[in-house]
Amino acid sequence: MSIENIDHENLKKRGFLKQKQDGFVILRTRTTSGVYTKEHLEKLAQIAKKYGKGFIHPTVRQGLEVPFIKIEDVPAVEKELKGSGIAMGTSGARLRAVTACPGNNWCRFGLINTFGLAERLEKELGIGSGLDLPHKFKIAVSGCPNTCTRPQGSDIGILGFIDTASARKRAGYIVYIGGSGGRHPKDGIRLDKVFTEDEVLALIEKIIKFYKSNAKPKQRLSLLMEEFTKDRFLKEIVV
Repeated sequence: MSIENIDHENLKKRGFLKQKQDGFVILRTRTTSGVYTKEHLEKLAQIAKKYGKGFIHPTVRQGLEVPFIKIEDVPAVEKELKGSGIAMGTSGARLRAVTACPGNNWCRFGLINTFGLAERLEKELGIGSGLDLPHKFKIAVSGCPNTCTRPQGSDIGILGFIDTASARKRAGYIVYIGGSGGRHPKDGIRLDKVFTEDEVLALIEKIIKFYKSNAKPKQRLSLLMEEFTKDRFLKEIVV
């Protein structure tokens, strides 16, 4: 196959991104919440040694990527990854991998189970990396107000928060919507409520469905919110 005839969009959907150097692609992988097991790391190390240049690079969305994969080796790499438990990363107009700090799994500041929330998103709601959308869409989860994953700068950002208004001072969830990074970064708006986990899941589901149905191609959530106006948008997605 000639370089000119390669369907890079198809490769991108399969987790192989076009590389600067002709004839090579980047294998991009992910796992739920960025947790890679010993077996995952060993498998990627084998692939990097056999098909790449022997090194692995961490992505900003907590995935691992192997550059310098020859395009003709893509089928062989896919075969080796099959059954490994390693999911393929993605790019383009799709939901990106959910980023999550450790939360209360081992961080002493964590207030919520960030890993559990990310897993419920994928397994219960089917909202996972690679979901086709009008434009790229990012979700970040932080276990406490330290906001280590910068949830304010994502399309949907979630952080653990103590609800001081509740009688038991329970740990709840603060939600930001409409943030973005890139060349023109902006913080999302903070919703005026401390949510429960079930409410957060319902809210994320409504926002993504609304976005998928109403956004124009290459229109980020923040621009859709501006088009609808903040008040009208919030009425549409309120839970």
